[in-house]
Amino acid sequence: MDTTEKARYLLTSTIGFDTVYLKLLLKDVGDMPGVIRCKGKCQNCGEEFKHLPKLGYICPGCQTTPKRFFIDLWYQGKRVRLFSDKTGQVLDSYQRAQTLLSHIRYEIQHHVFDPSKYVSSDMKKFLFEEQIEDFFKEKKVEETKGNISPSYIGSLTNCKDNYYLPFFRGKDVRDITSKDIRDFYHQLPQRKEKTIKNVLDTLRHFFRNLCRYEIIERVPVFPIIRVPESIPSWTSIDNQLKLLNAIPTIHKPIFTCVLFQGVRPSEARALKWKDVDLSTKTVIIRRTFSRSKIVERTKGRNIKPRLIHPFVFDVLTSLQRGLPEAFVFPNPTTRRPYSKTRLENIFQIARKQTGINIHLYAAGRHSVATNAAIAGVDARIIRNYLGHADTRTTEIYTHLDVVSQKQIFEKCKVQEFKADRHQTVTGEK
Repeated sequence: MDTTEKARYLLTSTIGFDTVYLKLLLKDVGDMPGVIRCKGKCQNCGEEFKHLPKLGYICPGCQTTPKRFFIDLWYQGKRVRLFSDKTGQVLDSYQRAQTLLSHIRYEIQHHVFDPSKYVSSDMKKFLFEEQIEDFFKEKKVEETKGNISPSYIGSLTNCKDNYYLPFFRGKDVRDITSKDIRDFYHQLPQRKEKTIKNVLDTLRHFFRNLCRYEIIERVPVFPIIRVPESIPSWTSIDNQLKLLNAIPTIHKPIFTCVLFQGVRPSEARALKWKDVDLSTKTVIIRRTFSRSKIVERTKGRNIKPRLIHPFVFDVLTSLQRGLPEAFVFPNPTTRRPYSKTRLENIFQIARKQTGINIHLYAAGRHSVATNAAIAGVDARIIRNYLGHADTRTTEIYTHLDVVSQKQIFEKCKVQEFKADRHQTVTGEK
C-alpha cells in the first residue's frame, strides 16, 4: 500500500466511510468552485500535508493533521482566499472549512456571494460600531460647518452609547435585518413615545446613509411609532403681562422680547445689534444658542425680517445701542449673554409669585402664536412672524382657534332660542 492509499485508509477508517461512498464523494469534485487548502507543513517531519478531497489533509508518514485551513477560489477573475467565516471564526478544522465552502458555493450559485463579508480586514470596517463611529464623525463635521446643532450631536451621542451599541455591537451592518430592528425596538426601556420615536428615527437615518453610500442594499423596515398630538401650553396676554411685571427691572428687557416677540429664549440670548433695524422697526433672527454654543443659524432657517412688537420696540429704544457685534440683551451682572439656566431661574421666581404655572417657552412663543390664531390672524402671517419653515408647525396653533367656533352657535341661531334655553336650564317660568 503506497502512502496515498495509506493516508486514505487512515482517514476513511477513522470517519467510517466505505469504498463505494468514498468514490461518490470524490466524483465531480473539480466541477465545483473553490477548494480547501491547509496552512503550513507537518510540524514533525516538515513534509507537505496530503490532501484527500472531501476527507481532509494528513501527513502520511507522521499521521498528523493540520490545525489551520483556508478556502481558495477564483471569483470574477480574481483569486480569493478566505481564512475565517462571517463571524470571524478561523477555520481550525477541515469540517468547519467544508461547511463554509458549501455555503459559499450556495451563495455563488444564487448570485449573493460577497467576498468582503469573509475577509477579516474588510469585515471589521462593516461592524456596526465602526460604521456608527464614521456616521458620528460625519455629523461632527456638519456641526462645525453650522449645518446641524450641537444639541443634535449630544442626542446622537446619548443614543449611540445607551441604546445602539449595547444591542448592535459586533454585528455586520450588511447582515442587520428588519427582524433585528424589531428585536431592538422590543428591548428598548420604557420611555415616552416621543423619545422612542427619536431613537428609531435617528437609527433609520443612519441606515439610510449606509444605503445612500451603497454599503447596504436596502434599509431595514422600522416599526411605526405614533406620537399623540400634543396641544401646546399657552396663556393669555394678561397673564404674560403679570409674569413680566414679576420680573426684576434689570432683567425685563430680554423677557419682554421672549414673551411678546415670539422668539425662542435661545434666539433672544443670541440677538446682536447688527440684526436690529429701528428705522424700519424690523429684526432678523439669524442665530441661536445650542448647548451654550452660539450657532449662526436658527432652527427653522427662515431668515427673514420680522416686525418688532411695540412693547419690544419701546425696550430697544430705551437701551444703549452697542457695536454691531454686541449682544442686545447681555446679563447686566456678567455683561455676557444670559445662560439658559439663569433665564429659567429668574422666570421660575415670577411663576411662583404670580401662580401662573407655565414654562418660559410656552409663555412666550406658544402664547404669541395661539393668541394670534384666536384673534383670527391668518396662519401664513403667523408662520412668517415666528419663522416657521413648515406650515404644519403653525397649524398646531391654528387648531386652537376657539373664537371662530362661535359660528356654530351663530349660524344655528342660538340667540333666537335664548329665552327658551334659559327656562329649560333654570326651570324658571
